[in-house]
Amino acid sequence: MSDFVSTIWRCGIVCRVVIDSLHTGSPYLESKIDMEKQDKIRGSLVGGAVGDAFGYPVEFVYSFQDIQAKYGEEGITDYDLSYPWLDGKIDTAQFSDDTQMTLYTAEGLLEAEQGGQPVVPAICNAYIAWFGHQLGRKVKISYTSELAQIKELNQRRAPGNTCISALFAINSGKEPDNSSKGCGGVMRVAPIGLYGAAHGWTLDKTARLAGEAAELTHLHPLSTYSSAALAVIVQLCVDAEAMDAEKFKVIVRKSLDVVAEVYGESAPAMDEFKAIVEKAIRFADNQLQDWEIIENGLGGGWVAEETLAIAVFSVLRHIDDFSACMVCAVNHGGDSDSTGAVAGNIIGAILGYDALPAKFTADIQLRDLLLATADRLSR
Repeated sequence: MSDFVSTIWRCGIVCRVVIDSLHTGSPYLESKIDMEKQDKIRGSLVGGAVGDAFGYPVEFVYSFQDIQAKYGEEGITDYDLSYPWLDGKIDTAQFSDDTQMTLYTAEGLLEAEQGGQPVVPAICNAYIAWFGHQLGRKVKISYTSELAQIKELNQRRAPGNTCISALFAINSGKEPDNSSKGCGGVMRVAPIGLYGAAHGWTLDKTARLAGEAAELTHLHPLSTYSSAALAVIVQLCVDAEAMDAEKFKVIVRKSLDVVAEVYGESAPAMDEFKAIVEKAIRFADNQLQDWEIIENGLGGGWVAEETLAIAVFSVLRHIDDFSACMVCAVNHGGDSDSTGAVAGNIIGAILGYDALPAKFTADIQLRDLLLATADRLSR
């Protein structure tokens, strides 16, 4: 656990810590950002929500064969708008706690910019606001959360036990005590890379902030590294002028280098982290079907490094085709909403919002809020 994150816990959930090294700069500093970059930031945030909603109905399904039994030979290939807990079909695709927490990450970032606060304490405040509504508890934070007023962002949608227990500890003035590498950290940090791209952050700053944001709830280094790498990948994809599979491999490997530079080549589990991401790159050229490679070679996505690896694999296999990338990312036994969300964050940052299929963007829940949040991250 970093000294910074530990300091947050010792000082309580209001997170009034002042750490100049993580200051976001003047809240009035306006970024010069072209329309293409703004479109990519929109694409990443909306793409993540689409992937989340795409995979949400098959989260917890045991295997691809079980998905086929319900949806047919190709598995799930479109939104499933039937939600048993809502008594029938609805008009928009529901996302899970993944996108809820992603939006709260963005809110924390923006609050830091507006209020001249350090970034990670502001994100901590935002997570506590989300936590309070998940459990119906009164919480004390240093700002008024706009997202806390939106019912869709505060309904219980299979929140991760580690996130809930860690935030419960913080809200009680204690330090979380776990060694979890669950995907609850990596699935929510893409806005840090998006903000970094819009505001010219160095890659090591982006990596460190994303890692520390994940460490608020998940304390295993594999969660930290995966979260840091995702934010760097997203930032580099937004900044890239053109993309193909080979260029994307360079970006992914650059993220591994940045993570190793920030945390140390010999840091615990660093070799394990690099190995599974390299495996995902190598498997992209394999002739087996997508689901076979994921289930037999990369895992179920329940832990952070598997989530990132499955997302990287899915993007490499279908770098020019958002729909095919989503189908690949969610059709496997395991945490399909998180793998879909992270893959959507990445390929959305590559293709941009305007290139995403209208059948997905038109029906995603809270689309206008997602777009408005992306635009605020861009400024």
